[in-house]
Order: sequence, then structure tokens, then C-alpha cells
Amino acid sequence: MARMKTFFIYLLIFVGFYILSNFLISAYIKTSYYKISSYDIDVQDATVVIISAKASKDDGHIEGKISNSTDEEITNKYMEVELFSDNNVSLGKEYIKIEGLYSGVIKDFKVDFTCDNVKHFKISFIDAAEKEAIENEKNQSLFKSNSQVDNIITQIEEGRKSYME
Repeated sequence: MARMKTFFIYLLIFVGFYILSNFLISAYIKTSYYKISSYDIDVQDATVVIISAKASKDDGHIEGKISNSTDEEITNKYMEVELFSDNNVSLGKEYIKIEGLYSGVIKDFKVDFTCDNVKHFKISFIDAAEKEAIENEKNQSLFKSNSQVDNIITQIEEGRKSYME
């Protein structure tokens, strides 16, 4: 009987520690996020309402609602969310595809980002063609051939071949 009492006490201590640690972790996470209160919405075709915009040192999220304020369906568009630092330096862009947004329809959206110290953001709409052009430009800039780099790589490979022989 004494062993069962001891086991029960250890179980209670373990469960208490588990609950306390989860509470403290949750409280720390909630207090590490700050509100982003400064933002620009440059959208004529729809109404965008921001419900929550929070960021921390590492990441953040923006939640809101979008509704079509025109008589036509909004399709084949992207919502571009550009993130800025304190000094108006662009930290990056996130895109949300807007498809099938009929007149009067309200949809929820959420943007998750992993930028450091975001202080404000700007929301605008772009067409699918603009988004595709941005993606193509990004891919080309990553794989653009540089003659100096190619020359250095060739010299290294030649040096390695001569060393191996």
C-alpha cells in the first residue's frame, strides 16, 4: 500500500509539472509576439480588413477578411503582402492566390512569414501575369551565369585534374 501511495504522489508531481510547464511555455509564446499596428492597404477591387497582425523576432502572421466590393468575380489575382522593417526596408513578400471571390462574398485569409522584426506591411493586388514575371525574374537571378565565377570553377577543375594525374 505504501508503494501505491508513493507511485501516486510521483504521478501527481509529474502531471503537475507537465501542466505548469505547458502553461509557462504558452505564456512565453504569447508575450513574445507584438502587434503590428501600421499597415497600408492599396486595393481597389476588394475590401480588406485586418483582424490580427503579430510578429516576433523570428516570425509572425497576419489574419484578416477579404470581400469583393465590385459586381464582377475576382479571379486569377494574387494578394501581395510586402513586409517592412523600422527603416522602410523591404524584408520580403508573401503571396496569396485570390480565386473565385464573388461579389459580396467574404473569405478569411492568413499569411505566415519568417522575417525578422517586421514593423509594418503593405497589401496590394497583382495579376497572375505579374506574379509569373516575378517568379521568372527570381529564378533567372538565382541561376544567372557569371563569367568570372565560371572561369574560377574551370581553373579549380583543371587544377584538380592535374593533381589527380
